[in-house]
Amino acid sequence: MSCVAIFFLPLLHQDPVYHHFADHTPLWGVPNFWNVISNLLFLAVAIWGLRAFRSPASFLESWERVAYGILLSGVALVAFGSSYYHAWPNNATLFWDRLPMTIVFTTLLATTVGERINMRAGRLLLFPLLALGVGSVMYWRFSDDLRPYVMVQFYPMVALPLMLLLFPPKYSGTGGIVGMICLYGLAKIFEIFDHQIAAILPSGGHPWKHVAGAAAMICYVTTVARRRSRTAQNLKDQ
Repeated sequence: MSCVAIFFLPLLHQDPVYHHFADHTPLWGVPNFWNVISNLLFLAVAIWGLRAFRSPASFLESWERVAYGILLSGVALVAFGSSYYHAWPNNATLFWDRLPMTIVFTTLLATTVGERINMRAGRLLLFPLLALGVGSVMYWRFSDDLRPYVMVQFYPMVALPLMLLLFPPKYSGTGGIVGMICLYGLAKIFEIFDHQIAAILPSGGHPWKHVAGAAAMICYVTTVARRRSRTAQNLKDQ
């Protein structure tokens, strides 16, 4: 429904002002050093997240392992795509920043549907949602219309908290998912107030967006590594 409704809104073009970040620090030959180097945290998170594969209790179904691997790949690619963009901020490089982010957003949405609503629904939605996410960035790249991408980015921000509130969990570790959502919200605040924060910190707010975003993903991957099926946990407690 929202996929159709989004096209009744006015065209949304990329504002060139978006590329004007507070950080212009060149250091060790790296332009916009803090905005670039802070992205390495995402690569560290992706590597840290691999340990969840060692846990036989972290995934009830095999498709969840596949989805989690895709998510970690997206997080790792954010490190490279976002670094590339922030070294030379423009629409062409922004494409490589946004593309892996859609992989993370859509995979999280599909896995949460599986974990909270229905496993089969999550499995069936995984690849269509991934295609929708990648397609939204491709559409923006060739049409300069951000509407589908905005939906892909912000719909999970609304849907995930609602699923947490309305549906019972299949796994332990709900607190970690709540932490992820809160930290992502904090990341958006750092992004919005980039230049205002620069009056206090020379780096501005955007590098701290990356720090908060990476911390959000640490919450998620740590939760996955430690979580257990609620059914198995209940049987153990009896």
